[in-house]
Amino acid sequence: MEVQTPPEDRRDNTPQAERSLEILDAAVETFAAKGYAQTDVQEIADRVGIGKGTVYRHFGNKEALFLAAVKHARDKLINAVDAVQNTAADPLAQLRTCMTAILRFFDAHSEIVELLIEERALFRDRRPSLFFEHDEDRKCEWADRLQAMIDAGTIRNIPVPEIQDTISRFVFGAMFFNYFEGNRKSLADESHAMFDVLFNGLLSPRD
Repeated sequence: MEVQTPPEDRRDNTPQAERSLEILDAAVETFAAKGYAQTDVQEIADRVGIGKGTVYRHFGNKEALFLAAVKHARDKLINAVDAVQNTAADPLAQLRTCMTAILRFFDAHSEIVELLIEERALFRDRRPSLFFEHDEDRKCEWADRLQAMIDAGTIRNIPVPEIQDTISRFVFGAMFFNYFEGNRKSLADESHAMFDVLFNGLLSPRD
């Protein structure tokens, strides 16, 4: 009779980086669906088809896995934005394209909103959220683009950090609001109206 070997005892021929990504994808889905406290790491292992010991060899413990899952979700968003940011011809169009990519990402991955809520509940003293930690290189790159638009007279001469903070609050605020309303509308489909208010304002042009 053949003896079944537990998954963690089998030789895992999957490259380590690939296996880590598989674990993180499963962790995002499981933590978002069940919450941190109700999640058993074994459930994550089962989603991937590996043993719990393999998960711990990659990430150490449950908390480390959760935090890595939050970073993984952030990296997926960054990759989605990076994939489109140079497809538009001018800086303003690039800005709109990237903002739309963020909205479209959350249309497709509403589970990540649950993950962010869970992170805030678990780590109230952590500022900022891991998901919203800035990549300084990207922040500086966009600061340069915004300053170039100011210099060209495309946008008003407002301090660049204020513009960056306002855009972030506008986009991510829309994401959270839509989620708490039950995702009744597609954020990407609503982007035209949102950008009209953001870029053109509410006041009528003066004669």
